[in-house]
Amino acid sequence: MHPVLASLLVASAVTVVAACGAATTENSAAAGAKRAVNDPAVKEAASKVNMDEVFPPGPGRDLALNNCQNCHTFVPIVILQMDKDAWTRSSIDHRERVTSLTDEEFKTVYEYLSATFNPDRPVPTLPKALLESWTSY
Repeated sequence: MHPVLASLLVASAVTVVAACGAATTENSAAAGAKRAVNDPAVKEAASKVNMDEVFPPGPGRDLALNNCQNCHTFVPIVILQMDKDAWTRSSIDHRERVTSLTDEEFKTVYEYLSATFNPDRPVPTLPKALLESWTSY
């Protein structure tokens, strides 16, 4: 590859990364979350999912469904296949964002998530619109 072309490609990549990173403020993340969760196409796609199959009954299920989607759809929860350590890291990252839950409720949510959504459980098939909606942060 020509050195000038390589330099242009690197400069372009740096510019794109910087531009994407610039939009990560808390306010823009919250606005993006509202767009993702409230997008009519996402709502329609979510309405076609059998939530009882995706989110089996158990302590913490309703807390997860009623709180986690304030910032993102349920998609990353069910497809990331995180192990217990990853869920623990996620809980540490999320605690400051989820101020509406008591510490006990928050613990119950993460116990449910780590027990239910892990590498031992197959990833559910989800509509394309949901897979494209992931998160705002």
